[in-house]
Amino acid sequence: AIPGAAVLAGLAGAAGLEGFGNFCVGCLFYQLGIQFGLIPDHVYRIYTSSRQEVEDSWNYVNTPSHAPRPESVDTDPTNAIALKYKRKTDEWTKDDFHLIRNMQVSYFGMPLALAGLATAFKIASDWTIDNIGARRTPSHPIFSLQVPDAWYATFAVVGAAIYAVMLILYGIRFVKYTHKCKTEWDCPLRSPSFGIITITLMLFSFLMYDSIEYNGLFDEGTITNVARVFFWIASVTHVLITVAKFGEWIGYRLELEHVHPSWIILPVGLVVAALCASTIPMFELTVEVGTVNNLDTNVLLAQFFYSFAYLMWITLFIITFFKVVTSHNSDSRIRHSIWIWLAAPTIIGLANYSICSSHAINVANNENLIPLCNAELANHFFVGLMLFLGLAWASLPHISFFGRDPFGMGYWTECFAIDALAACAALFHATNGFNASRDLAYILLTLACIANGVAFLHTIAALIRRRIVFTPEVKWGPLSFMKLTHEAFRGALPKLRASLDAIDLEDTSKGIQSLELFAVYYSQFSIVHEEHAKHEDEVIFKTFNDYFHEHALKYNDDHAKDKIKMEEWRLLINGILEKTTADPSSVLSRLQEELPPFFDHFEEHLKGEEDNLQPIGRKHLPLAIQKQISRDAFGITNAKKWEVMIPFIINNLPRHMQRVRYLQVLCWSMPERAQQIGAIVYRNVDAVMWERLRVEIPEIIPRGAYNWRRYY
Repeated sequence: AIPGAAVLAGLAGAAGLEGFGNFCVGCLFYQLGIQFGLIPDHVYRIYTSSRQEVEDSWNYVNTPSHAPRPESVDTDPTNAIALKYKRKTDEWTKDDFHLIRNMQVSYFGMPLALAGLATAFKIASDWTIDNIGARRTPSHPIFSLQVPDAWYATFAVVGAAIYAVMLILYGIRFVKYTHKCKTEWDCPLRSPSFGIITITLMLFSFLMYDSIEYNGLFDEGTITNVARVFFWIASVTHVLITVAKFGEWIGYRLELEHVHPSWIILPVGLVVAALCASTIPMFELTVEVGTVNNLDTNVLLAQFFYSFAYLMWITLFIITFFKVVTSHNSDSRIRHSIWIWLAAPTIIGLANYSICSSHAINVANNENLIPLCNAELANHFFVGLMLFLGLAWASLPHISFFGRDPFGMGYWTECFAIDALAACAALFHATNGFNASRDLAYILLTLACIANGVAFLHTIAALIRRRIVFTPEVKWGPLSFMKLTHEAFRGALPKLRASLDAIDLEDTSKGIQSLELFAVYYSQFSIVHEEHAKHEDEVIFKTFNDYFHEHALKYNDDHAKDKIKMEEWRLLINGILEKTTADPSSVLSRLQEELPPFFDHFEEHLKGEEDNLQPIGRKHLPLAIQKQISRDAFGITNAKKWEVMIPFIINNLPRHMQRVRYLQVLCWSMPERAQQIGAIVYRNVDAVMWERLRVEIPEIIPRGAYNWRRYY
């Protein structure tokens, strides 16, 4: 015990120093290891090569940019269906911290996870003996992990406080920004998160119904009644949400990519309602001969919720499993909700056991049914355990399906899923008392505490930094390659300007070398510019103009004019290099005079496209069309040009996550070409950059490279 306590104290002290004093103990020992030669060079090569970029990226993300507020544009106020959009910058999006406007319904995953953790610890306490044990006979005893009640009470109070604050914030948002709440309700990926609100309230009713014993105004009966009120409000609302969403799934046409494991939140809520209905005494008991036992009414109420939930769980698990296996799941932020797969069978196990044991002892009065209840619980627990192991395996570095993205509120979904597994493990041990099940329950409870604790600290840190939480989500999709190509152009322009200014033909030793370097930069720039303009003119803007006639015409004209100018400058540069120009100095002077204004014009052109055209793709084009545009754009450029374009974009994007995002965008639309794209990257970037990219996007690894896997 003493060594374990010492280790925990050391870890807690180190975490405290880093969290509150910004001092990293591990970094100190790592530095000493390098200094004394204990750590080989190849281990920290990536760190040393990318340190400056990481620092610059951190400063960009966390330093306020004071960007201007978005500007609303209505192209025709007299026409209801005319193009309407906002000119909004990425800098504004990252800095837009607002507690009400950006309070998203998915944030309720935080109090949900804390309520789930409290529920797991309540089941691990003597509550199982005092409540479930009352339904058992000496031949079928109940065992307890005997965790102190203070554990679940603490988690419940913290979760309830956060839940109350979020409920107030979202209520104000609903009043002030009704259209934003409606957008969330209409979104097939976000709308199931409304069920999180009701699930959390039902869990609080389960936690409080028998937990507070005061004399006077708040006596046990009053608290139980409050729990009943919470349950009825939450359960009825959840049923209405489920019915509404179920009807929308039937009535509205959706693509397979819109189907998502987050839909299973709704049957999970129904199962939580079944658990509460069979545990909290909803109706007073009567024992009059010849009448229906009212406890049977409680069981029937629980079965009402349970029956449809079970059907939905089986159906949605099959559909979403098929979707996850066959789709690319490009946006790693929404992968976290896949963990709801784990919550469904484990909570079903809890509810099924509560219904079964209640019916066996209090209705059928047949203790011989208890082993069947135990067996059903074991089945659901083992299903959950296998799902957990499979999801954990997908999180390992060689797959990295989960955990690639930085912390976001989606990680709380994983916490709730682990909480549910821990709760089921505690009840599983209560029914058999095996040492192995006891140890497994302790392990899962510890893991749940760690997961919730880490997510809680990350959330607090995000609030302090005013990032990630209460800020708009960064929106991206298959058409984001357009904006990212623009960012690569912006990254290349400083090098072009500097190399142009550095040319001095009178310097016989370095003049030609500097000219050749500029010529290489300019050649790459012109190739990418030409191909990107072709993508926009022939594919992207053509589609935009189909939706809103001639809205992109100005930028089409810019492309045509710029192409003529750039070809003229290319010939001038080649004339100097090939020594076919009579007066190289005057030609160079002309280039140094004409190119800088063009670069300024080009940056304005890029911003104009982003401000006025990107909203069309994001707001008006269905996902299927966006992916088709990406595929068509890829198809009209030959492989040799892509061998220039992709490395140009990757090497000139200033931040690592932008490079990752660019490759994810291409792989989203063309998963079958992921390894072809990866081969281009592999051939044209340095070893450090390749190592960083292949870890983030392992599907691009080409045949012959480390960790390659065949794409079938």
